[in-house]
Amino acid sequence: MKTLPSFDELAALAESDPHALEALRLTMSEDVIANASYATQPQLHAMLSHINRMIDHGKNPLHVNMMLFRALTRQYSRFATAFTAPEELRSHQADIMDFRVGQAARKATADAPERPS
Repeated sequence: MKTLPSFDELAALAESDPHALEALRLTMSEDVIANASYATQPQLHAMLSHINRMIDHGKNPLHVNMMLFRALTRQYSRFATAFTAPEELRSHQADIMDFRVGQAARKATADAPERPS
């Protein structure tokens, strides 16, 4: 696995060649994921994808940092809850709806003969 360059080197790269810095970020991220356990790789890929989307949607670097900080804070809060009050995570219930029922109703309506007005 590659070693992360020093802060000064990263700052110089950001100033002189931002595309190279982005390529380094992606390469090192993929390297970390490849060296992670096979079981965690899908979650890490999903997390990297989410981070990449936030970076793409940010209006400027400060906005991107604020969005990433907010997401990290939310995730930290979830982890803290999982460790301190795991029953709270299990207390939320979701209604599972069968969308096929709705599709069958729409199909029946579409297949029904038209009634004269």
